[in-house]
Parts: sequence; structure tokens; C-alpha cells
Amino acid sequence: MVILLLVLLTGCGKKKASISTSPDISQATQPKKQEQGISSVSELNTHTCKLTGEAVYQGDEHQIIAVMINNEPGAIPQSSLSQAEYLYEALIEGGATRIMAIYHHTYPKKVGPIRSARPYFMQIAKSLNAYYVHCGGSPQAYRLFKQNYIPHIDAIYTGGGIFYRTSDRKAPHNLYSTMENLVKYFEKKGYKKQQSYKYYSLAEEVTNKYTSENSEVKIQFSGWYYVRYEYDPVKKVYMRFVKDKPHTDKEKGLQLFAKNLIILVAKYATIKNDDKGRQEVDFSKGKGYLLQEGKTIPVIYTFDLKNSFTIKDSDNKEVKLLKGNTWFEIVPQYGKIEIK
Repeated sequence: MVILLLVLLTGCGKKKASISTSPDISQATQPKKQEQGISSVSELNTHTCKLTGEAVYQGDEHQIIAVMINNEPGAIPQSSLSQAEYLYEALIEGGATRIMAIYHHTYPKKVGPIRSARPYFMQIAKSLNAYYVHCGGSPQAYRLFKQNYIPHIDAIYTGGGIFYRTSDRKAPHNLYSTMENLVKYFEKKGYKKQQSYKYYSLAEEVTNKYTSENSEVKIQFSGWYYVRYEYDPVKKVYMRFVKDKPHTDKEKGLQLFAKNLIILVAKYATIKNDDKGRQEVDFSKGKGYLLQEGKTIPVIYTFDLKNSFTIKDSDNKEVKLLKGNTWFEIVPQYGKIEIK
């Protein structure tokens, strides 16, 4: 028995030594490890999200879903904004803003708080061939819904446990849903998945003509509301602040940021005879800025439902976005933009 034990121990020792030192045995055993996950690894490495350039599993490239997110003080921090590929912020009535989060390959388990629809957000969502998620809407928005303007789900008229309220906040700042529930609803309705959608050319580094460098930008939307972004040269992103407080993701606790920060100046006007002072926004064309890796790129833009926002630099070349997420700030013509 003693002799047998010594033989076994000696055999294990030899096997261990041969695996770590012999190139022939190492090469012979490596393919077995690759074969076990070859389909998933290959799929991950050969497919990228067209919106961000990130490597993703092809099966995770879903229908684009646009979710209206409450951005009033009682709703901050929100859930899962850090997972959105595109985010659009625009002014609503009362001097506050609302955010429309675009989800494509990342489908979070909790998203919200969800708020009401506005026509100008609906225009952008339609230009992306997105499904639209909201809770209620302005009279102008409901007129468009009656015309089947865009595939949508309205929390006010939807049951079945698709939406839910939490007890940690007061209504209307506590309405949420999950992407799983939303997708099931749209599939049940028989909405057709988009065959094409808007995306921008992507690059590894800044390729468009810039005029200056920057480290901070302050965007004043109204008399009381503004956002700031500070450039982080280590992470090479713009860290987001609501006024002077870091804007964080409620689920992850991380500060929100923008790899690409697009600031578009649009024409805002208060709708006549609207009892709430709701806004109408004309962003058919205008000027603005693209901020990337500490560089300021002046831009001109146009918008239409087929091409969404077409953005060009001062050389009339379409801009290329850096790989990563993008924030679009749609600023009123009377707002202030301070780039330092």
C-alpha cells in the first residue's frame, strides 16, 4: 500500500510538471478549453452594438426602446440611466427637464421613474424606429397617439402588472417597469421590430475639427435648473452633475457620465392657451457643440424623421462619435452654455 501510494503521488507530480513546462502538452490541451465556449466567445467578438461600438452578444441586440424618465428633484437619482446607450434631455414646462433614455442591447431589470409624453421626444423616438414608453402625456401628445404615430405603451391605460410603484417615494416620482415586462407587452401587441435605425459612425479617437480644449461645461436650461459636466482626463469621459451635485444611478450608485456630449440649441416656445405652459420645440436645424475627450467641436445640425439628427463640423463633415454612450442636450435658444 505504501509503495502504491508513492507511485500515485509520483505520477500526479509528473503530470503537474509536464502541463506547466511542456509546450506540446499545453498546446494540445488549450483547444479543449476554447471549444467549450467557442460559439459564445466568437459571437461576442464579432458583433458590436451600432450605437456604442461595444462588443455584445448578437442575441442581446434588441428592439430599441425609448423610456420617458422623470428628472424633477423628487425623482433623482433615477434607475438604470447608466445603462442607456443614448440619452436625450430637453426642457418641459415649469423650467424642469425630462430625459428620454434609449435602450438597445442593455435591458435593465428596473427603469424609471417613468413620466409623461411630449411630442418633441416622440419625434426623436420615431426617428430612431423605437418603441415608446410613458405614463400619460400632454394633449398634443395624445393627438399623435390617436393617429398611431408611434408604437407605445401608456402606464395609465395598461394593467397586468407591467408597471409598479415603490413605497420609498411619493407619486408621481415612483413609477417603474422592467424591460422584460415591456418587451412582453410589445410582442403581445404584435408590433414589428425595426429593420433599420439611426446610428452614427464611430471612432477610437477624435477625428473631427475642434477649435479649443475644455475641462468643464455648464448648461443653463431655465432660471433655476442647470447641469454641469466635468471632464475626467483619466477616464476620458464627462462626469455629470445636476447643479452642483453628482448625478448618480440609483441602482449602481455610480456617477453618470457621457463619452460623447452633444449640445444642440433649439427654438422653444410656450404653446398658446396651454394651461400648464407646455413647450413646443423646433429642432429642424441649428447650431451646437460636440465635446469629446476635452475638445470642443462646433457643429451645425438638421433633423428629420428619416435620419434623426444629422450633425456636421465646421468643415461640413459628419461627426464621428467615440465608442461609448452619448448624451444629447437640447438647449433653448435663451439658455446659457458656458464651456471652459
